[in-house]
Amino acid sequence: METQAQSARQTASTRYRCMDGIKGVALIGIMWYHLSASTLHGGFIGVDMFFTVSGFLLGTGLLREIARDGRIDLRRFYLRRLVRLWPAMAFMVIAVVSLGLLIDRDLLVGIPGASLAALTFSSNWQAIVSGSSYFALTSPQPLRHLWFVALLAQVTLILPLFVVAVHKFVPQRVRVVVPITLALVSAILMGVLYKPDADPTRVYFGTDTHCFGILFGLALAWAIHDIKQHEMTMPERIRPIMPWLATGALLVLFALTLHVDQDASAFRGGLFAAALLTIVLICGSIQPDSWMNELFTWRPLALLGRYSYGVYLWHWPLFVMFQLLLPGWRGRGMWLIWTLTLIASGCMAALSWWMIEQPFSMLIRNNRGTASIAPHDQAVPAASRVASSALDGASVSFQPLAEAHALDTASDVHNPQQVAASSALVSSRASVILRRIVTVVVTVAAIIGFVFGVHVAPAKSRIQIELERNQGVLNSQADKRASDAQAAKAAAEAKKRAEEAARKREQAIQKALSNLDGKQVSVVGDSVTVGASPALSKLLPGIVVDAQVSRSILKGPEVVSTLKAQGQLRKYVVVSLNTNSQSTTQDFDDIVNAAGDGHVFILVTAYGDRSWIPPANQAAFDYASMHAGNVTVADWNAAIGAHPELLGSDGIHPGVEGQELYAQTVKNAIAGWIADHGV
Repeated sequence: METQAQSARQTASTRYRCMDGIKGVALIGIMWYHLSASTLHGGFIGVDMFFTVSGFLLGTGLLREIARDGRIDLRRFYLRRLVRLWPAMAFMVIAVVSLGLLIDRDLLVGIPGASLAALTFSSNWQAIVSGSSYFALTSPQPLRHLWFVALLAQVTLILPLFVVAVHKFVPQRVRVVVPITLALVSAILMGVLYKPDADPTRVYFGTDTHCFGILFGLALAWAIHDIKQHEMTMPERIRPIMPWLATGALLVLFALTLHVDQDASAFRGGLFAAALLTIVLICGSIQPDSWMNELFTWRPLALLGRYSYGVYLWHWPLFVMFQLLLPGWRGRGMWLIWTLTLIASGCMAALSWWMIEQPFSMLIRNNRGTASIAPHDQAVPAASRVASSALDGASVSFQPLAEAHALDTASDVHNPQQVAASSALVSSRASVILRRIVTVVVTVAAIIGFVFGVHVAPAKSRIQIELERNQGVLNSQADKRASDAQAAKAAAEAKKRAEEAARKREQAIQKALSNLDGKQVSVVGDSVTVGASPALSKLLPGIVVDAQVSRSILKGPEVVSTLKAQGQLRKYVVVSLNTNSQSTTQDFDDIVNAAGDGHVFILVTAYGDRSWIPPANQAAFDYASMHAGNVTVADWNAAIGAHPELLGSDGIHPGVEGQELYAQTVKNAIAGWIADHGV
């Protein structure tokens, strides 16, 4: 009994200082991915590193409590987790909504539902249930990143009950197998439910499909706990190897950030591998004599990890806001937006810590005894104490004013120690008063802005309204073409004779480049084309535009075949389908084959901060170089990249002047091909 109690005390006193540094590394990957996905398209594996570390730390704390007290105080556990997660997030949500009123009301599209989901820790399932609408891309989503907090909170709600059940009903020698088994089930479920041709939101945001990292972390905590309980030690021949394994794991994790993308490489093995590699990283870093421990306890990295929650909460909404505030910097000046985002994230995280997190944390620490669910506890419940004392801030840890008065009236009023103590108390109370004033003013202002922002939040963004209006016009035109199909079929013989005459006229087109109009052009496009359709019709009268929101390159052959059957496929076929999916040279070949002979194809590059756009654009250039006789490129990416201020608020679709630039880019490409080939 003595040995077991001593072991429990020793276990409870152990703290893994390197965990903050590992969280710091994970946060760097996440933020890099959010700020510039095209340069580190696998940075989102930092989320799974976070999940694994969280599972390890939560499991360690729960198992230590069982070893120390023989039970888990559920009321105290849930209260501490709620106070850790909710106040800072609530402050961020109301502040972001208030700022949205001042910056751009496009930020408030969908904000009532998003705010409610955030404040109830259900953001992940709200995104899943509402569906991954294409229009999510046409309006900023400053709270989208809170799915991570929601998923973590949901698993945290179940975790202590799960630990208690396993501890009570499962033999000790196989307890660690239970979370490992469930983790494998979760990872397999992610791989099975993932569909390459469907949106991955369900498998990525789902609690059931993305909890394996937390469960693996719990399993590691359980294994280490059992080893310590039995006073076992790591074999001496293995101990020197662990830092090397941790170093290798860190290098492989870095390699994953460069090669994993939001496709099968992530959802069918990549995220699972990231969780396992994080386990190896933890095992090789928690030893005090490991050089990896020294790396992860490096103060800047450890500080970033220690305050990672606040930085994570603020970095994404601030990044979205700075892009709207500074649209002219989206191109070459993007590094300035990144810099502002990082600085502002640190400042807002510090403000949140000073105003919200630290006071609540200190309140919980000073009310540890009141959180027990023992029947003899007659104190005021901790939850109500949090609510009634939130504005008191750090004052719960300071001595009352009476003590300062006692020091002032002591017999030796000239005692330097007493004078210093009295001054410190007065300074402390001044700090408390300042904190209260700032907290009250900022919180009240933010709440007023939040209520008003939710009330006036628009249902749709400006660019969405414009796209829908243009789409309606195109749909009307498509209906008319369908009704005329029968008449066009009856005139098939006349059309053949007209095609022969058109072939002869095309030989002389180089003499009349200035007269080029839309009667020779068909466009197959996506939402960017929808947005630019008025400008295309104005610059190229008579053009056939078949464009649709959210259309991918895979729909190209079908649309081309339909236009061909309707007699609407002109000589110059503009293909603008690189925005929503990664195009390949084979995709372009399929479109060309569907059209048949006698056509010239103009492949339009795409613009936007999407990981698939650069390779899709490169595929367009590669295909044009391989088929120079009848394929050319309209480089929209280069044209709008020089004038990013002409884009809408989403940074992808053109504004009014941008639509004119798009149409001119297409016409210039056609005219250039005619001039180069002399026809």
